[in-house]
Amino acid sequence: MKVGVNASALSLPFGKASSPQEVIDVLSSSGIGNLTIPVRSPTWRLSPETIPQNELAKIAEIIPSSINVSGIGNCWPNEYTMITDSPGEWKRNLGYAKKLCQIAATFNAQHIVIGAPGRSVHADVSYYDGVKKLVRFWKEVIANTPNSDTMVCVEHSSLARSNVGNTTKELIDLVDAVDSPRFKMIAQIGDMAANDLDISNAIRSAGDRIKQVHIADVSGLNPLVDGWASLMLPGEGDLEFVGIFRALKDIGYDGEICLESWIRDDPISTLVDYRERIKELWDKA
Repeated sequence: MKVGVNASALSLPFGKASSPQEVIDVLSSSGIGNLTIPVRSPTWRLSPETIPQNELAKIAEIIPSSINVSGIGNCWPNEYTMITDSPGEWKRNLGYAKKLCQIAATFNAQHIVIGAPGRSVHADVSYYDGVKKLVRFWKEVIANTPNSDTMVCVEHSSLARSNVGNTTKELIDLVDAVDSPRFKMIAQIGDMAANDLDISNAIRSAGDRIKQVHIADVSGLNPLVDGWASLMLPGEGDLEFVGIFRALKDIGYDGEICLESWIRDDPISTLVDYRERIKELWDKA
């Protein structure tokens, strides 16, 4: 098991790091060896539409060999709907996805995180017809990037952000429909708490479709009674992580546990505590 951080937790606007170098310095000081880069954040400014390759290369050079860029995230624009009948939008989106693969290759990133933006089915479209178009889009992306080793990994989303891929069953269906070794899923534990009745059983059902785990705690498991708060550090909320980690061990998962909680206090001490806490919980599982 490896411990990592989604740099959205450190980057502006919610974190404190204003440059990629600051993020790297924090990770190096806290002993975190895996990083997911939020390409469109104000801190990183790696917009695929505008950043030249030489600028990408300069940023890649500051990342030491002790830190592995496991993925790139926060990468899809809200306005680029993946479910479209417009030939112009389809072509634009394919070109954008190809640029994401190029950015991932520059950082030697293993995967691209496909979050909520752009993947919803519009209300005037039949839901499953829309999802089938989403499947066709990612099949075409993979077919058009045959020389790329980068995986595309779709993660859970709350219903407030997307109506596709809320439950683990929906993500299993999506991954199986795309049917490619380069298209898998990320178990987003915080969103699974909202969408799946039993996180551990959902993990076991997904099995080796899971290629990374994003972790955040939540409080108020019944929002009708308690309210709801998410993106908390593990141990601050109500989730029982030993059981969740035991389910991950049951499916043979030995990859990264990537923190996806906002870090507003001292980032180095927070990450040191997080790293030690995750290892302790994993050992107990």
